[in-house]
Amino acid sequence: MKKVIFIAAIAISSLSYGQDLSYSYYNYVMNRFNLNPAFAGNNGNISAMLNTKTHMAGFNNSPRNTMFGMHAPINLSQGVGARVVSDRRGAYQVDKYDAVYSYQIQLDDRSDLRFGVSAGAVNRKLNPTSIDNSEFLNQNDPTLVGGYFDETNFIAGVGLVYDFENLQIGLSAPNLIDGSDEISDFIVGSVSYNYKLSNEDFVLKPTVIYQNLPVVDNQFDILLKGEYQEKVWAMAGYRSNNNLTFGLGFDLGPFGVGYAYEMTNSELSTIAGGSHEILIQVAFKSAKLKRKDELVKTLDEYVARFDAMINDNSNQYNRGQVVSEIQQIRVELSKLEASNDKSTAKIVDKRLQTIEEQIEQLENKYGK
Repeated sequence: MKKVIFIAAIAISSLSYGQDLSYSYYNYVMNRFNLNPAFAGNNGNISAMLNTKTHMAGFNNSPRNTMFGMHAPINLSQGVGARVVSDRRGAYQVDKYDAVYSYQIQLDDRSDLRFGVSAGAVNRKLNPTSIDNSEFLNQNDPTLVGGYFDETNFIAGVGLVYDFENLQIGLSAPNLIDGSDEISDFIVGSVSYNYKLSNEDFVLKPTVIYQNLPVVDNQFDILLKGEYQEKVWAMAGYRSNNNLTFGLGFDLGPFGVGYAYEMTNSELSTIAGGSHEILIQVAFKSAKLKRKDELVKTLDEYVARFDAMINDNSNQYNRGQVVSEIQQIRVELSKLEASNDKSTAKIVDKRLQTIEEQIEQLENKYGK
C-alpha cells in the first residue's frame, strides 16, 4: 500500500511541476552558484562542486537531483562557469546544461554589484525503463514507447548580487527563458548578513530566502549558519512548508564537504523519510588571489615590526635602522599604490592606514 501511495505521489509531483527543474530541492546556503549565475567566480577561487539530494528516503527510485558545476574568475571583475543539472522523478527526467558569465562593478571601497547570465539547453523526457516491473505493464501503451516524450529547448537565466560590507542581497531568475515566448515568473531572492562575534574566529550568518516556484508561490526559508575560523560550520533553518533543515560542513584547505537533512512535515512523512543532501567541493586560489594573500601577509609583518619599534623601551632599535625601515616601506607602498586595483585596495586599506600612523609615531620618536 505504501508503494502505491508513493508512486501516486511521484506521478502527481511530476505532473504538477510540469516541465520545470526542481530548483527548490537544493540548499541555497550550501550551493548558491546553482541558483544565481552572479556567483560565478565571486569568491576568487577556481571551484568545482558536486551536489546531490535524495528525497523520501527509504524508497527505491525516490526523487534525486544532482548538480555538477565549475566556476572561476577571469580577472578581478569577471567570472565564468558551467553547470550540469540532472533531475530524476520516477520516469520523468530533466537534464540541463548551461554556461555562466558574471561581471562585477566596484561601486566604492565598501560595496560592489555583480551581474550574471546563463544560457544553455534543457532536455525533458519520459524514460519507461525507470519504472519498476515495467515489463508487466501494457506494452501497447504509447507512453511506454521510447521517445514518446523527449524534447530539448533553449534555457537562459539572469541574476545579480549586491555586497555592502557584511550585507549581501541576491536576486535571480534561474530559467527566465525556457523554450517559449513566455517569461518565467520563477525568482529567487536572498538577504544575508555576516555578524562577527567579539572573538572574530566565530561568525554568525542569518539568511532569509524567498522563492516564487512554478507550483509553490511565495515560499520563505529562514536559516542561521555559524562558522568557526572559516573551517567548520553548522546550520539550522525553517521552511514555510513547515519543513526543518539541519546541516554541518567542513572546509579543510582546498577541500570542502557539507551535509544537510530536511525533515519532512507533510502527509508523506508517515510513509517516507526526509531528504539527504551532500555537497563536495574543491577550490583552488587563483594567482591573483594568492598575490593578495601575500600582500596582506607582508603588510601584517610590517605592522608587527613597527609595533615592536614603537613599544621598544630598551633601545634595541637605533635611529638609522628605523629610518631605513621607513624608507623601505615607503617604496613598497608607492609600488602598491601604482599597481593595485580598487578591489585590492579595499582589502589592504585598513592595514595601510595603520602603517601610515605607525610611521608617523616612529618619526616622532626617533626624529625625521
